Amino acid sequence: MLQHLRDALRPGGRLVLLEYRKEDPTIPIKPEHKMSVAEAKLEVEAEGFTLSKVDEALPRQHILIFTVKTP
Repeated sequence: MLQHLRDALRPGGRLVLLEYRKEDPTIPIKPEHKMSVAEAKLEVEAEGFTLSKVDEALPRQHILIFTVKTP
């Protein structure tokens, strides 16, 4: 799926993920529905993206902004 998203993006396009913070055990959601920044980075960068920004403005989620890797 990530490969198709990457291929569909315009040059300079971004992929934005909103993920519950796995690092915070006080967030009342099942662990399988949480993701750490490191986990997201590992999975998404393996499909040709680069993590360009992590926004921690929300109290329970990470906002992760990825761009397509340049060759």
